[in-house]
Amino acid sequence: MRRLALPVLLATATARPTLVRSEWKGASSPEADGDDGKVNLVLDQLAYRSASQGPVMPAELEPASKDDYDEIDSVIERACRTHGWAPVIPQYKRSMQWAWQQWEYTIAERLWKSACYNMLVPLLLLLATHWAHPGMAWWYLPKTHSLYEPFVAISHGWNYLLTLATFVTTFFVGHSHDFWRKSYSLTRSVQGRLNDIGLLCATHACRQDGQLTDEATQFLEDTARNLRLMHCLFYADVCYRKVGTTQPQASSMGSIRMLLSFDRVARTAPGLVRLRDRGMITDREYDTLVSLGLPPARWYLVVLEWVVARIASATRKGILVGGSGFEKQVLEKCCDLRAACMTIPDELAARMPLAYVHFTHCLVDILLLIAPFGLFANLGCFSIPMTGLFALFYRGLLELSKSFLDPFGNRRVSISGLSADINIDCLIGETNAGSLVWPQGAKLVPFD
Repeated sequence: MRRLALPVLLATATARPTLVRSEWKGASSPEADGDDGKVNLVLDQLAYRSASQGPVMPAELEPASKDDYDEIDSVIERACRTHGWAPVIPQYKRSMQWAWQQWEYTIAERLWKSACYNMLVPLLLLLATHWAHPGMAWWYLPKTHSLYEPFVAISHGWNYLLTLATFVTTFFVGHSHDFWRKSYSLTRSVQGRLNDIGLLCATHACRQDGQLTDEATQFLEDTARNLRLMHCLFYADVCYRKVGTTQPQASSMGSIRMLLSFDRVARTAPGLVRLRDRGMITDREYDTLVSLGLPPARWYLVVLEWVVARIASATRKGILVGGSGFEKQVLEKCCDLRAACMTIPDELAARMPLAYVHFTHCLVDILLLIAPFGLFANLGCFSIPMTGLFALFYRGLLELSKSFLDPFGNRRVSISGLSADINIDCLIGETNAGSLVWPQGAKLVPFD
């Protein structure tokens, strides 16, 4: 058992397979059990879930309906574009007047109702104290009032809590924004590696009489198509909610996860069928993906394998002309692409410890709960707008931080609906356009 434990642990950590052993009652399957009782590792096409996929949706267990196909078609319309996409994030314009007039995508839009609710507490305090003492001043609580000392004591304690909450909340914002920036950098890294592969292949394609050979032209077109397919299937694994863009109408759009749909009844892939109809995947490639028996979440890695194998074959056949330096460089770019793709779900799976988010959330809630009582003694009626401002800004910092922790809009961890989604449509569209640049640019060169 000591010699068996290490290989099993290594295999589990790398491939995340399902461990099946014949002695384990209720967990074995005829396909996985070995006759000699040894552990066999398998990937269940239907049960496997990657770290970024989230729970199984009920619709995934039912046959594809007409609505599913319509949703897939709407997704493909977005995934096939090479222009007309929205900015990758909502843009800020350098104008103070514009900043004060901006309403959409802001904290004020999402939290003004919550701030108004918080203002009701000091309003009730003010009305209650004046009902008990009609001649009392509106601007402060007199020292002779029976509630003055309790409210002052609460004010002192609230000031201590305010210092702690300010430090923790601002640190939380910085930490979560760093996570968002890293996620965005990884998406651009994926896009950059795709363009690197296209550039290297296009510039080393075989030529005769100054023009690309037919084999080289076909190779560049097939490679570009596979790279586009791989990019779409990758984001279909990463993004599973119907919020793939920053546009207001995004909620009515289909989820790009539909490209990975797999009909459990007919054993077909409706998303790939539609991609095949649109020419993004060939009949042979479709049959290969479906017959492999691999989880849809790993399809993009299979397509990447095709790209690498196609490059290796083209190098052997002379379709790509280059020495060992070229081959080393292009293979490094392919491995860097795989690493960047798999780093994104890894980062999403460990974005922030639960205890950290829970502690910050509770701290802000307690701060805002005590705020009306801590401000009332010294501010009187002015505690009403000040409570609203505190609720707006401190709650806003918390919700903004949580939106940074959800860069692809999957989990909607912000209870206010505030989002900082990265526009996947923009990334896919830019990559589609880039994949067309390199084969087209290689057709003519201004030298012999």
